Amino acid sequence: MASKFARTLGIIFIVSGIVGFFLPLEAIFHLTPVHNIVHLLSGVIGVAVSGSESRSVWYAKVFGFVYLLVAFLGLFTHEFAGIIFLMADNVLHFLIAFASIYVGFNSASQSKNVNVNV
Repeated sequence: MASKFARTLGIIFIVSGIVGFFLPLEAIFHLTPVHNIVHLLSGVIGVAVSGSESRSVWYAKVFGFVYLLVAFLGLFTHEFAGIIFLMADNVLHFLIAFASIYVGFNSASQSKNVNVNV
């Protein structure tokens, strides 16, 4: 489950990173060049780890907590390190965080159950 999640999220990040350079959607999301680069790096890492379930679980957990931190940061500031936070950005960051944390910890517990039952 985590491998599919990491691959799918990675592809979405790569596409949004590329599209953000040409169509910044400033009225909905404020995709600055720094924001786009972060999305591209997040996506490349997601696709790179998606070949391994254990690395994908780690990716989901780490990125879940990083995006949760970013979401909370967006509640208290409008701009940080060249990334501008609008309400839609914050909502999306929370959704990515919660989904990633869920997949990371749910996949980890499922793989332990499979190993114990074998």
